[in-house]
Amino acid sequence: MVNNGAEVSAGSTIGGRAWRHPWVALAVAAVGALLAAAVILWLPSLHFALSGWPLVVVALVDLLLLSAPLLGAVMVAARVTQERFAAATGLRGFSWIDLVAGLGVGLIARALVELVAPSAGGLGGGLVMDSGFVAATIVGLVGAVLVTPLVEELFFRGLLQRALGDALAGAGRWVAGAVAVLFSTALFAGLHALAAGAFVPTGLLLGTLAVGLGCGVLTLLSGRLAGALIAHVTFNAIGAALLIW
Repeated sequence: MVNNGAEVSAGSTIGGRAWRHPWVALAVAAVGALLAAAVILWLPSLHFALSGWPLVVVALVDLLLLSAPLLGAVMVAARVTQERFAAATGLRGFSWIDLVAGLGVGLIARALVELVAPSAGGLGGGLVMDSGFVAATIVGLVGAVLVTPLVEELFFRGLLQRALGDALAGAGRWVAGAVAVLFSTALFAGLHALAAGAFVPTGLLLGTLAVGLGCGVLTLLSGRLAGALIAHVTFNAIGAALLIW
């Protein structure tokens, strides 16, 4: 359904702020980000402890543990501020412009990454050899293409960016929006770099920055999350296809 309302603030929903208590929402977001960082740092130890477990179980545990702090923060923030979840995060509303813009941003971001650091394919060759690897790979691909984009967009753009834009609204819509986009992108890239360890691949850094900025701008301009979700899914889906190919 198309959202016909005017978007009037940096975080923006119909008639005013996306988050009526943005600083409370930001405090919850900070806790969620710290918990996500703690999980990322703990995962190597957990993987060692689960070394004898089936790969598919380990993949499911990874997906659950990495998603829980971010999604939990969005849900808790909406609960403690007594907001309507879909309205506060921008999940409500859709226009054909979201589809076109989202596909365009996702394709451009992926093209930039492939020009600088092309994806190494050939993952599909291992799928025929081991059923445990097949199941774990399917979980990983579904998580990367569908689950992770939804969770990350809800947190980084729906909660963090929109709440920060509202908190800084006194500086003006575009100044507040620009700061919110840059900050959410920096944290988005930072958590991905933390997960990469000591060596952060160029493609990962460029990809997270391109997706973060692209999705942030889409959310700022439209006041909705739909375009950002489509862009993120498009970027990850093409990346997954290239890895398998």
